[in-house]
Parts: sequence; structure tokens; C-alpha cells
Amino acid sequence: MTLKSYIIWYQEMFSIEEGDVDCFLSYFLYKYFDENLIYNKTRYEYYMGYISGFEWYLTDNFYAYDSLTKMVKEILEVASLLESDYNNPRLDDIKKKFSIIYMCKDRYRDFINCEDVAIQKHISVVVDFYRRFSKRLTSMMENNKNATVITIMGP
Repeated sequence: MTLKSYIIWYQEMFSIEEGDVDCFLSYFLYKYFDENLIYNKTRYEYYMGYISGFEWYLTDNFYAYDSLTKMVKEILEVASLLESDYNNPRLDDIKKKFSIIYMCKDRYRDFINCEDVAIQKHISVVVDFYRRFSKRLTSMMENNKNATVITIMGP
């Protein structure tokens, strides 16, 4: 996945491994996607026509800064909850896509033994990912204050 800030040209961008996005960020990307944002209403791909909803591959998904600010706030809250109250029911939907494959070197042994236990054992990887992602996204927004949206596209 690639995140870009827009003014008239790309000001700044960074990439995240697709599996990490799917496991750790997709919950938030779908939740905060605004299909009524004018940029999202006018997306058109020659082979697909007009696109509605979040499109995972090769299409810009636009996010307004206010939505991203809310998303970052929730991601940081989730990171804190994962550390302090891993079994909190509020985390159930977020943890559904977690996979040990994206969390540690010993993933295959941990997966075979018990993926759920292994995920909790290595949850610091997810917490670190969330905090670094939030810091990087916030920095991108601060560095591009004249931009109105950031686009997320993949792979």
C-alpha cells in the first residue's frame, strides 16, 4: 500500500507491506473511508467504470484530514488497549485479521502450536506498528498542511 498526500502533485509518500496493511490496518481503512467525499465519488478506472466504496488494488482511496485524525486517535487507543487489556471485547473485530505470519520470526512454530496464544505473546509488534504508522501519518499531514486529502492505494 502507498499513502500519498495531495495538493496538485505528490508532496510525500510512504509504503507499507501489503500483508501488514491487510492484517493491521484494513479494519481502520474501511471504517474511515468516506464514499461521499467528492474525490471518492469521481473515481473512474477504464476497465472498471466508476468505483464506489474502498477499492483495495490500484485505485486511489481518498481520506480527508479530519477522518485521518480520528483514525490515528483510534489506532493509538487500540495500541494502548492491546498492551493493557488484550481481551477487551472492543478489540474483537480489530484482532480478527491478525496473523502471526506478520508478527515474528518464529511464526511457523508459533502458528503450529497455537496462533492465538502466539499473537498475544507477540502483540508488542502490532503495538509498535500502530504507533510508528500513526506517527508517520501525522507527520505527513503536518508536513503537507495545504493538502486536503491523503490517498491510500495498493499494492
